[in-house]
Amino acid sequence: MSRSHDCSLCGFPRALNRKLVWTTDGGIYFQTRNSDRLIFLDEGDISSIMGVAERECGENIMERLRECRRSFSREEVSSQLSGLRRFLFRRWPLAKRVVTSTFREAAFFGCGNITISDISPRKQLIIKARHPYHPHLLAGDIWGFWEGLYGVEAELSISPESELEWNITVRTTSKSKRKTAPVEHPKRPDRDYNLEVCEKCKLPRFYWDLRWDSELGTIYEAGSHRHLTITSVEGWRRVIGVIRNSLGDGFHSSIGAALPERAASDFALLKGDNYKTAYRNFFLGLSFLGWGRPQSVSRKPFLIDVDIIGVPFPQLLAWKMAGVFEALESEPAEIQHEKNGESQWSYLVSPHLNGVFLEIERMKPERGDPIYPRPILPY
Repeated sequence: MSRSHDCSLCGFPRALNRKLVWTTDGGIYFQTRNSDRLIFLDEGDISSIMGVAERECGENIMERLRECRRSFSREEVSSQLSGLRRFLFRRWPLAKRVVTSTFREAAFFGCGNITISDISPRKQLIIKARHPYHPHLLAGDIWGFWEGLYGVEAELSISPESELEWNITVRTTSKSKRKTAPVEHPKRPDRDYNLEVCEKCKLPRFYWDLRWDSELGTIYEAGSHRHLTITSVEGWRRVIGVIRNSLGDGFHSSIGAALPERAASDFALLKGDNYKTAYRNFFLGLSFLGWGRPQSVSRKPFLIDVDIIGVPFPQLLAWKMAGVFEALESEPAEIQHEKNGESQWSYLVSPHLNGVFLEIERMKPERGDPIYPRPILPY
């Protein structure tokens, strides 16, 4: 994307205001009134979760995750195409123009640079993906996109050319006999006018110096190796569901160790004398990233009490919050969270204490026991 299209004050692309809207539930949606919810994901978090899943479940988990993304993308694309549109998209050169436009949009959302090596409408698609947000998930996305676009069954092959370049081929095998039910997205919430915005472009402010690179198809933080991608909440929820089912009881112990460690390494750079600013940047940044809207945040001695509405992934956020606490306080974190009402979550973060302690319940007087004045108690 040309720098002339970026805001001269905050550096964000002005096209974000035409594509996305930040809403009162702390989420991100497309401009249409009925839209799936979107979210910014850190590619480092994705890699950490995928690495744990592959290590614990073997390479077969990647095949299941590709199938998961294939199913989700196919449903999304099929529900947007009528019979007439699908008929027109079979014709050249409109077919290539539609596919190219889709891949350009995917690059804008940080999915990677996708170039077409060969395309035969309804028969075959060969692409090269550079800097994909995750090669196997992106392969599943393209697989489902092709099947949903033409209403066919296809086979997928994926091979690495280098660490950051992958060749992906989708070949049609037969016409699809399945009928995909239309995907009905709920009405999106209203725009949030209470967010702190850039004075020039009116995009929400964010404490990272984010940049969009259309040539690489990445969203990155300037001066660091952190990369982000914008994806569907529902699509990511399905991925987490597959991993949770595969890991079983080991999900919390394995992922719950990887994510805080990853967050702690990232946010260690924020550590300094002004802890209040560091915490403020983290919690206010949640609204921009689509992770929910903080209602109240209080930092007390040995305790952080947070109320957030519209959290799409409460457990994942708890683990990330624990990592931030460890980075800023240099203490292992103990975190509890519970749901209050329909959409609000409460989080309590405190240092993790090792040792044997008297249970609070045992310190309560039994019903009917006398309560003596403080001065004569032996402690």
